Amino acid sequence: MTIWIDPPAWPAHGRLWSHLVSDTSYDELHDFAAAQGLPSRGFEGDHYDVPEERYAALVSAGATPVDGREVVRILQRSGLRIQKRRHERVVRPVPDAPWLPPGSRADVITSRQDEAPANTVVVRLAVLRGADLLVVGRPDGGWDLPSRRVVEETPADAVRVLVAELLGTPDALSPRLAGYVRNTVPRPSPDYPWPTPKACFAVYTDHLVGAAGDDAGSWLPSGQWATVLGERHWWPVLERRDLW
Repeated sequence: MTIWIDPPAWPAHGRLWSHLVSDTSYDELHDFAAAQGLPSRGFEGDHYDVPEERYAALVSAGATPVDGREVVRILQRSGLRIQKRRHERVVRPVPDAPWLPPGSRADVITSRQDEAPANTVVVRLAVLRGADLLVVGRPDGGWDLPSRRVVEETPADAVRVLVAELLGTPDALSPRLAGYVRNTVPRPSPDYPWPTPKACFAVYTDHLVGAAGDDAGSWLPSGQWATVLGERHWWPVLERRDLW
């Protein structure tokens, strides 16, 4: 069990940055980071971004220095590396996700990409009106975002159909991608209905100007979002809307 760090060589925000990783678990990485006072916002899904002025202290605290290429190899060998596209951030990795078949994982990713991943199977729509969020009832009695399965159309086309179903016309909104949950399930399972090994569940968003019909859903005040929706797998996308 070792914590590793590469030299500060990655420019951003007027300074250089290092990557701090574990070869064992995210928990080990979080424990080390917390003990050294690193802010949680520095966590990027499979590593912490560390400013250059912290490098020497982290090495003194026990982080083993290696070059940048070796950090990547360490993550790959450990199985902890998470793939993402440019302008995306992993806000919640869930190894051994309990709602998936054994040996699977889920990653919640915010995105500023124009398009959802090609393996998107469901689209959800976070419609904001002021500080309120449009929600619809679930069969189990809870609440969720309006959603639609992606069958033969593209995710963007599925969202347009969903907007039309909710608001009467596809032109009522111009949704953009906010993020997605990516399931990684190595092999098919009788109790798992989605494609393997990858299936994505995208969240789009837009602000509604004007009224919506009474049958569109219910409007949830922002102060209740976490209480009502905090258990949904996609919740970290909405929680980190500062990254949209």
